[in-house]
Amino acid sequence: MAPKGAMVRRHSLLSGPVSTVRGVGPDGQKLLERIGIRTVEDLLWHLPRGYVDYSKIVPLRSLRAGQEQTTIAVVGRIGTRRTARGQLITEMELRDEDGTPTRHSVVFFGNQFVKQRFMEGQRVRISGKVRPKFRDLGLTFDKPKIEPADREAVHTGRIVPVYRLTEGLKEGHLRRWLHTAVEGARDRSGKVATSPLVDHVPDPLPTEIRERRQLPTIVEALKQVHFPDDPMALFRARRRLGFDELLTLQLATAQRRARWAAEARAIELTVADRELEAWTRELPFALTSAQRRALGQIRADLARAVPMSRLLEGDVGSGKTVVAALAMRIAMRSGAQSAFMAPTELLADQHFDTLSALFERGGPTLEKLTASVPRGERERTLDRARRGELDAVVGTHALLEEDVEFKRFALAVIDEQHRFGVGQRSTLREKGLYPHVLLTTATPIPQTLWQTLNRDLDVSILDEMPAGRQEIKTEVRTPDSLPRLWPWVKMRVGRGEQAFVVCPRIDPSDDPTDGGRGSEGARPPRTLLFDPREAEFAPSAVAMEEDLRRGPLKDVRVGLVHGRVPQKERDVVMTRFRDREIDVLVATTVVEVGIDIPNATVMVVLGAERFGLAQLHQLRGRVGRGATQSFCVLVSPQKDSDRLAAMTETVPDERASRGSERASRGSERASWGSEGAGPPHRLLNGFELAKRDLQIRGPGQFLGQEQSGFADQLRVVDIMDIDPKLLDDASAEADRVIGADPDLERAEHRGLRDAVDELWRRYAYA
Repeated sequence: MAPKGAMVRRHSLLSGPVSTVRGVGPDGQKLLERIGIRTVEDLLWHLPRGYVDYSKIVPLRSLRAGQEQTTIAVVGRIGTRRTARGQLITEMELRDEDGTPTRHSVVFFGNQFVKQRFMEGQRVRISGKVRPKFRDLGLTFDKPKIEPADREAVHTGRIVPVYRLTEGLKEGHLRRWLHTAVEGARDRSGKVATSPLVDHVPDPLPTEIRERRQLPTIVEALKQVHFPDDPMALFRARRRLGFDELLTLQLATAQRRARWAAEARAIELTVADRELEAWTRELPFALTSAQRRALGQIRADLARAVPMSRLLEGDVGSGKTVVAALAMRIAMRSGAQSAFMAPTELLADQHFDTLSALFERGGPTLEKLTASVPRGERERTLDRARRGELDAVVGTHALLEEDVEFKRFALAVIDEQHRFGVGQRSTLREKGLYPHVLLTTATPIPQTLWQTLNRDLDVSILDEMPAGRQEIKTEVRTPDSLPRLWPWVKMRVGRGEQAFVVCPRIDPSDDPTDGGRGSEGARPPRTLLFDPREAEFAPSAVAMEEDLRRGPLKDVRVGLVHGRVPQKERDVVMTRFRDREIDVLVATTVVEVGIDIPNATVMVVLGAERFGLAQLHQLRGRVGRGATQSFCVLVSPQKDSDRLAAMTETVPDERASRGSERASRGSERASWGSEGAGPPHRLLNGFELAKRDLQIRGPGQFLGQEQSGFADQLRVVDIMDIDPKLLDDASAEADRVIGADPDLERAEHRGLRDAVDELWRRYAYA
């Protein structure tokens, strides 16, 4: 909960209902509430997920097919007709500004109100993708935005914001409402009807900090982030919002750590050296040096009265679960209880099986708690946990239910922590009195970045893979290689193996310039503005599954899973894949984090250039779990992509034994690939790829278009894409503020105190 006395100071207009914004009304308010927008302030902070640059005006006669363009024209004749299939279309002929007729036009499908909105002879501004006319020499606009040329540009002729929507909420309406809130509204005579509501947003930054870091005011930043004048103004605006977010998070976590050190009293969990060593000798494998180092750090934390808050970070297969299991065993040895929370039932089942095997020889008593556990069994588990008869519970979000109680809860392990919200993690923590918390993630982020952002969080790194893990052979191919690739996949399936095929979007109707974000697919292109050329190769999972099932893999059992499939149905598909009832699984990045499929040996990523390096690395980690050689094929038209080159780059393997060279001679290559083997080398690991990603991007391209649950304390900054200079600036100011005024009691820090309080309120930060 937030500290006592927390109060967020806001102008009454900002806290008023969003229906007070001119044009929204009761119906608009209901639609906006579906995406969490209830107040005027919520609307102002509904930031764009991307932009389309329509600012350059192209003369009508200079339009080029296949490009997103803006032009100014004079409306010619407007007529309606029906196609051969009976579909009603409205066509608006376009003339040059001097009135000269052209062959160009604008076509509206099913729109009968164009004649009421525009009249012949009117000058209009049009933005959209231009395409050739069917059986005509002219051009037409595809799904255009059109406005009177004498009115203020909102949807055309500028850098246009693109927002997250919901069913029934039209893009044009939301953009118009935001323009009214940000720029104000004028009546038909041009007089001011309403003043900009954004002017009432208080600036949390002291003037001294803002001027020292050369940042715009918060009002100017919000205006420019919604309706930027130019790319540089947009960059400066988003940089200001990112700075605020990084500074606020660091202040909040620093205060929390100081409060824990002064007030919190966790149960001290200890174990003798000899006993811990005996446990490790019982394991069916030897711990790596990285696992031993991490275990030592965790053990030291558990022995203190200050509650542990540690992140265990390592590649898929690096042995995070084993380290967590030993921590749970230390809790049991101290007479305390622990819980292991996973994001899905399938993962919870997998962890339950793994932990049960590890705890066979005198480990903690263990039960499972998920939505699928029968009611009677669930009640027995809850009763045993409440009485203290149960040492550990493995579960999903079911662990967060109010009736889940423990007698002496001392350790919470949260697997793939980025899949849970801050509030959910806090709810699990509240099951005990200051329990120790161990978070795990396979997403590679530099240790220094974690510790700078989250000042209450310590980090342990597993940068070493257990012995015997085979490296996944990775190659980049262009789309024209697909006719040879699918027979190779079919050949491997014929040998009893399985394959993933990952696509950047779900449905063919999804806008490929969306980067898959509307469909939870690929990360958006890491550019300031969307580049329509990046949408050239973006296969959809729905279409690809049908094409493969009817075409090159028609004799193969093909399955489909994506983010619009309900979680229970998703689990059924993944279970069938695990049980080898499906040979090839077509998916989006919902499989980025998932259960182990030891029999899966092939990962094909289509439109690979549309994914971030971390995503590609995670997807590659879905294969290579068994003894058979595994492959990752990245399909992209961009042959010169630095990111894809990093996925195939190798470095000398310092830990490779001399026998690895002999082993490599027996490994096979894809039948369509190249031959040859060299001295012991390995692919870049996750941490090396994270560093390379920063090198490739360089500073500046630091803001994500939209978050997807990762590090959900941040709604502006993408933690995978932070400008080091921005982080250094925010960290330096955080150090200065904390050093001079740790409780933010000074008058000049009132805005920062309010921002921290808002963070507590918004995320139930505890």
